[in-house]
Formats: sequence, structure tokens, C-alpha cells
Amino acid sequence: MSTTKTDDGTRISRREAIGHVATALGIASALKVETPSLHAQRAEGPAPARRTTVQTVLGPINSSRLGFTLSHEHIAASSAGIWQAWPELLGGRASFVRTAVDQLKRAKDEGVVSIIDCTTIDLGRDIRLMEEIAKKSGMQLIASTGHWLDPSNTMRSRTIEELANLFIHEATVGIEGTDIRAGIIKVANGAMIDPFGDKLLRAAVRASKATGLPITTHSPGPQRVGEKQAAIFEEEGLAPAKVCIGHTDNSPADYQSGLVRRGYYVGMDQLPRGGPAPPGTPLQGAGALTWEQRYAQIKALIDAGFANRLMLGNDHSLGMTLQATAADPLRVAQNPDGVLFVVRKAIPALKALGVSDQSIRTMTVDVPRRFFEVGT
Repeated sequence: MSTTKTDDGTRISRREAIGHVATALGIASALKVETPSLHAQRAEGPAPARRTTVQTVLGPINSSRLGFTLSHEHIAASSAGIWQAWPELLGGRASFVRTAVDQLKRAKDEGVVSIIDCTTIDLGRDIRLMEEIAKKSGMQLIASTGHWLDPSNTMRSRTIEELANLFIHEATVGIEGTDIRAGIIKVANGAMIDPFGDKLLRAAVRASKATGLPITTHSPGPQRVGEKQAAIFEEEGLAPAKVCIGHTDNSPADYQSGLVRRGYYVGMDQLPRGGPAPPGTPLQGAGALTWEQRYAQIKALIDAGFANRLMLGNDHSLGMTLQATAADPLRVAQNPDGVLFVVRKAIPALKALGVSDQSIRTMTVDVPRRFFEVGT
């Protein structure tokens, strides 16, 4: 029996490879409409004005300069205040900068031009650290305002208006006492939308309307949380085209198709997590879709005409303190390619399934540019 070798070294039979694609293509009959649904058109209203400026940590650039963009990454995922109080936990600031710069230079050499960094205040964002790494690596880094899943009592006690005002300040004045401005709004919900999460989504909408910034989300796909987020966004009157529903690669096919048909962008941005995970590997949920399943579902969406709604990413953190120190080597061993997994593994695997170079360019260059260009 003939076999196909994927880029990660796994051998599957030709029959198995065709089966993965055939399963996904069974979805395609539900995806034949390329334009957003009437529901999405009503939510969007008149076509918004086009924006051409994207804010990076080193200043504004024209959207045409974004190039190949990874849609969801982290320089370091930690907790608020760790860089100031306990930098040794990440190996010390100077050592971390050297390591991060080396990794980003390698990514730049292999074609990555821009990275959307989805690190918010509660994830230990340090804007001066990001600025230093961007300058030394040459990578275009886009910083986030917004909030993740770990509110302090101070943040949990804030009103929608107070949260929105913080996000607007970070987008229009600067972050952490600097004049470095956010280029995107990041929001996150767990398996359910709790009271703080509801306030966060509504605050993000108000900040997006005030600043024109798009919103990207952390959305557990198996629990279909993106649909719940979308309901709140639409209740608040936000155009679906202003939002990327993140972490959608590990989710049911009808969930993916429903979001893109409503007019949302979706982030296929946890792609490294589809591989075999050694016991104890952090951040790997039980029952996660395999690489083959994720790639087949992406192929089905592309075949149905929705490459123009997909973005690719890794959700990789160059530094991480959100799990036990002993678990970090397992995290790295699961994805030794780091931020280059999409380039080295995912894209070749998609091409092996028949995805064209043009569709790859659409997802990695054209879609991120259009996402930032959608006006208010």
C-alpha cells in the first residue's frame, strides 16, 4: 500500500489521507456561499471605511507592510508584575531578550514579517520588553490591549465603562506610561462566559468603536464559546468583520462554518497542539483534534471559498510561567519549531492536501491585512 509522509514525519496511507480530506469535504456542501449571511450583513450595516495604518510597538506602519503575519502568539505568557518582581523566573531579563531575539530573527529569516502578540495586562505584558525585542530582532510586533482570563480583584470590580476607557487609553495614548500604543484588542473567555467575561466583551466593543481597532479572541472551540462571544458582539452592534474568533482549529466543523458564514474571521491558531502529546504536557486538552483533522477542516473551508476568512498561528509563547517549571520542557518538546511550526509543518502539510500557494498567501498575508483595514 502506498503511503504519504507528512512534514512532521508521520506516515499515513494514501487511503487514510484521502479519507481525512473526504470527511472534511463532506462539510463543503454547507459552505458554498462565499458572501456573509443576511444575518451578518444586517449586523455589519453599511460597508465600513478602509483603514491603512497598523500600530506596532515601534510605531505605525502602512498595512501593506504587514507581510506574512502570524495571528496569535506571545513573547511571554506570565502574570501581571512578574517581569518587575521576579524576572529570574523567566531566566532573567537580559538572557530572555537574547533568546527571544534569536528565535524571532530565525523566524524572520524563514519569511515571517509580523506577529500579533496577544499578551494582555494579566498575562504579564511588558511593553518596554517587547519594544527592545522588536528593535533587536527586526520583527514587527503588534501589541494588545484588553484582558485575558485572570482578572485581579481590581479588574473584576471595574465597570464596562472603566474597562473600555483603559483599552481606549492604551490604543490612543500609550501603554504602561509610554507612548507605545496597542494595535489590537484581545479578549478571552473560558468554557463559559462569566460576569467579568461579559463586561470584558462589551468593553472591547466600545473600545473598538471608539478607536477602530479590531478584536481578537481566546475562544475554547470544543465548547463553542465563539458563538456566545459573537452573540454579545452583535448585541452591542459590532460588525463581525471587526473580529477574529481565535483557537477555532480545535473545534467542530459546523462551528467553524457557522462563524465564517456570519462574517467573522477565524483564527486557526493553535496548530501545534494537534500532535501527539507526552503525558503531562501542559496546554493540551483531552480529545484535541489531530493535525490531520485540523488540516482537513481548513482544506474544506478553503474549497468552499472561505480562505478569505482564515488566519494561521501557533499560540506559542517564547517564555511561559503559566504552568509548573518542570512542565516547560514538555511544552517545548511538543513543538520544537516554536513560532515556526506554521511555516515548517502546517503549510507544507496543507500543500500536500492540495492547498494552493495563492490560498496560503491569502490566509497569511492578505487576510491579516484586510482584518486591520476594516474601519469603524
